[in-house]
Amino acid sequence: MTTMDRRGALSSRVLAAALVVCLAALLPYASTLNNYFVRDDFGVVELLASKPASYFPRWFYTPWTDRIWGDIADEVRPFMAVSYQITALGGAASPFLHHAMNVALHAATGLLVLLMARWLAGLSLTSSVFAATVFVLLPVQAETVAWITGRVDSMPALFYIAAFVAYARWREKGATDSRLYVGSLALFFAALFTKQTTITMVATLVAWDVLLSNRPARPTWSWVRPYVPFVLMTMAYMWLRYVLFGQVAREGQLNSEGLHYFFVLIERHLARVVTGNVNAGAVVTWGVLAATTVLGWWLARHRIAGERRRLARVVLFFGPLWWAIGVLPIAVAGYESPRHVYLASAGWAIVLGVVFDLAWTGAIGVARRRAVLAVASAVVIFYSTGLYKEVTTWNTLAKVSRKVLLDTRAEALSAPPGSLIVIGAPKLSWEWAMPFPLKPPYTRVDLTTRVFLISPWLLHCCRNQWVDDTRRILQTWQDQHTGAPVIVLRWDGDTGALSRITDREYPALRSLVPVLLQVRSRDALSAAVLKIVDDLPVPTGR
Repeated sequence: MTTMDRRGALSSRVLAAALVVCLAALLPYASTLNNYFVRDDFGVVELLASKPASYFPRWFYTPWTDRIWGDIADEVRPFMAVSYQITALGGAASPFLHHAMNVALHAATGLLVLLMARWLAGLSLTSSVFAATVFVLLPVQAETVAWITGRVDSMPALFYIAAFVAYARWREKGATDSRLYVGSLALFFAALFTKQTTITMVATLVAWDVLLSNRPARPTWSWVRPYVPFVLMTMAYMWLRYVLFGQVAREGQLNSEGLHYFFVLIERHLARVVTGNVNAGAVVTWGVLAATTVLGWWLARHRIAGERRRLARVVLFFGPLWWAIGVLPIAVAGYESPRHVYLASAGWAIVLGVVFDLAWTGAIGVARRRAVLAVASAVVIFYSTGLYKEVTTWNTLAKVSRKVLLDTRAEALSAPPGSLIVIGAPKLSWEWAMPFPLKPPYTRVDLTTRVFLISPWLLHCCRNQWVDDTRRILQTWQDQHTGAPVIVLRWDGDTGALSRITDREYPALRSLVPVLLQVRSRDALSAAVLKIVDDLPVPTGR
């Protein structure tokens, strides 16, 4: 075989490998492409779709979500914001392009994991494909990909990994190709201005150099110099955050209670990534990790000393170090979300790729290789099954969300003007959504101008304003439209089946309005509204 033939064969193998990873990333999420908006999607898409292209520079010094949540968010994310402008070009009320970009970002990140495994971890092409396939099929990724707003973690992860790969390749080439270094800086800049969690890049680069680039830490300018632009960019970004928001990275949450919650989250997130089930428990999770470590050690025992040391460093970097750096920002997140470990999960996929590589290259004979393939296939099937369940859940949430909007729109347009409608939408579908779904671009007319709409606290976009907004709506209805009907709507969270009741069937509804107006505290008012939705004898409607 000539050199050209060998290059052509290698190129074909690489293309085939990329195709496998892309298909593994795309196929499980094909059913989500037409899923309707859920939760935060309504407010984010409505706001950003309405901004002109010329607005982009302003996002470098103003919050990307403006005041849609009532308060000013400490989030400077211009590249994230412009991505929603782009995907809104297909129509602000159409979810297709939004989902298509999410899936494309996921596939692109999967290809970067393939490159990390192949170029940086030194795995064979087959093992690298296995690692990247595991990454895109992890059930923990479902929220990041299937939920439009989940893009806030996949997009920064893409820039982060791309910046890291470019830097590591620059090192491997003897720091001679300045284009890779400049490209890494540019990608890091994009990562910073996509999400603040990417400020950990310097730690990742230093750890890589010390462990795998044969650059022991030294207090010399030549050793420090490559990191200086990254450090300066990070410091400038943090200074900007301090100027704009009075804090660098939500450091106010770094108290004893917050740190305790952080360690609880770490255990839960580890279970999500490793076992695909947040409720797997510490024993099962650590058991899987221990078994993986022992298997890797046993498989590596016949390797030469130098190769064993490098493999150990690869596992150390992509295992505990990559995980620790990836989850560190969760300490100031303040809440739990599976998408927060999207970046960190890449390390687990590569560790599994290392174990597969040891088994595959050490297997002698057809029978042993078949056994390795069988185990690898079982891992892929296990994660695929978990992912299917998660994606199915998101499909259900979107289906119910669409049903809630259609039913509410029909009710608001057919009810007498001035009617008071209580929206009991399932929290998992409409949390943080109200009142955006009931206004353009999701409806042709602003339904809030025709009828009075209230909802439980958790469904409202602006938690700090909910009490005042709800009391104002109730007071206005009582003063000006007391003759109009009161309607309660409730949907089943699994099927979207609507239940409906009015004050005609249940006259006591009208007397509840003055009672609600007497409630002062947020918790009591929220409980009272929920009681109306959950406890009334609501008959089955349309």
